[in-house]
Amino acid sequence: MYSEISIVIPCHKEAAVIRRTLLDIDAFLRPRFTRFEIIVVTDGSPDETIAIVEQTRKERPDIPISLFSFKENRGKGAAVRTGILKSVYDPILFLDADLTISIDELEAFIAALKNHVDIVIASRLLSGSHFEEPSPWHRILMARIFHLLQIFILGNFEFPDTQCGFKLFRRSAALNLFRKATIHRFAFDAEILFLARKNNYKITTLPVIIKRDPRNTNVRIIHDSLNMIFALFKIRLNQLLGRYRA
Repeated sequence: MYSEISIVIPCHKEAAVIRRTLLDIDAFLRPRFTRFEIIVVTDGSPDETIAIVEQTRKERPDIPISLFSFKENRGKGAAVRTGILKSVYDPILFLDADLTISIDELEAFIAALKNHVDIVIASRLLSGSHFEEPSPWHRILMARIFHLLQIFILGNFEFPDTQCGFKLFRRSAALNLFRKATIHRFAFDAEILFLARKNNYKITTLPVIIKRDPRNTNVRIIHDSLNMIFALFKIRLNQLLGRYRA
């Protein structure tokens, strides 16, 4: 049994899955950790996500669920940052609410973290990763192009898949990095890993199984792709202007 862990779940329109996700995470953590917390941060969700989380807390008061909500959509990065800064345990994991990467993967991530590692990240493009069904071609294309742009703009060449939503941090590293973070939307992962390299944190990448998710994605292909590209230039500009030094 491990001692403790904080789980952060950013949510935007996750009413269809959030209750099952909370129950599955609790079932996995309860026999393995002495203390844990599940932090849900809703990012301006227009559906019933908040109501379902609150109802789950009433039905299962034994599950340590904390809920923080943005009235308007601020971005996944802002939601993850809020959850991490509100957390109390060490280490800290953030994952996607749909659990397309199962909480069961945490076993391998915890083992890797114990090997003098500061951050463990999942990669869908790493040898050994497996999709239960083929990923849409446009998602693969977006990931490849974004990786190339990161190499040219940030030098993040060692991270072929910065955007995979399953990352485990030592608490000290997470607080240091997310307190400096400035990107609120989907490119926040690239900023965090860019800063991690600059701070000489040791990072390990692991393969994962990606489960089938029949729902429509929350990603808007053109709008979010442009937002992510502009974010990369903002990260580089921040670094050149010394905004990450504090």
